[in-house]
Amino acid sequence: MRTSLLVFSMLLGAGLQAQTPTRGDESPTPVVAGTARTLPRPDLVLHYKDYGRGEPVLVLAGGPGQSGEHVEPLAQIIARRARAVLPDQRGTGSSMPNEAAAITLDATVADLEALRTALGLRNWTVVGHSWGGMLALEYAAKLPGSIKGLVLVASGGASFASFGKAYNDNAMVRMSQDSRTALDYWSQPAVVAKDPARAAIERFRAFAHSAFYDRAKANEWIAMLTPGKEHFNPEAAKYLRPAYEQGAAVRAAALRDVQIPALIVHGRQDPMPESVALENQSLLKGSRLVWLDRCGHLPFLEQPDALEKALVEFLFPQGQ
Repeated sequence: MRTSLLVFSMLLGAGLQAQTPTRGDESPTPVVAGTARTLPRPDLVLHYKDYGRGEPVLVLAGGPGQSGEHVEPLAQIIARRARAVLPDQRGTGSSMPNEAAAITLDATVADLEALRTALGLRNWTVVGHSWGGMLALEYAAKLPGSIKGLVLVASGGASFASFGKAYNDNAMVRMSQDSRTALDYWSQPAVVAKDPARAAIERFRAFAHSAFYDRAKANEWIAMLTPGKEHFNPEAAKYLRPAYEQGAAVRAAALRDVQIPALIVHGRQDPMPESVALENQSLLKGSRLVWLDRCGHLPFLEQPDALEKALVEFLFPQGQ
């Protein structure tokens, strides 16, 4: 049960928007919230939020199974100077299909492409956090012409096998005894069967602090996990992880041939092994790797200024 938990712990309304587009060398525009929108799909309604204006950026949350709310701070950082589009991916948050079997990797990528087309965009930059970075790699491998730039934030790699055990071990060694006890309890099959949603949230809480360099920052993340809200769907990992792993070799081969500018951002204290960031850099020709000190798995909470600087330099080279 602990091994499978890695997948979600690692991989853990209308509002005000920026009034004018800005460039990287201009003062950022404050952004409070995104505008909630929907896109009808054959087997679900895709829900997403649209923040800011200007250079279009797709923002992908982790998991598999986390709602877009988990990376809302990242979308808001981007929306200070560009347009951030943040979906609840298929099988997460409000984008739930009628049948769990509809949560497939191909359909998830098709949703992203349908969203780009519906917005009238020729291409866009894709920013993915954790599993979201892995989904971005899948998107780039299959439809490179749709992607202007690729940003991997604390991302996994082209397969789960290359890092899964190491991430899990790194997270476990950081856990307090109380968190280990809670994890053991909420991982019991009988407890999970009684209330799967509550068990998923509590397992997430048990793992959360191990993802941070500054443990106090974990409370900001945990505070978003209100019981009764669809913050995490464990079924998503059940359907998406096997498909992703099965396509690892083909994905890696395709990515070696893509010509997409790429930025990789990785915290020095991330339980995600540094080797994954180096492997992604090797996989993506010409990519730039930025290390963030005193930073775990969520740079947008622990080192937002350093992350914003790296994003601005990537999105607006030479202040364009």
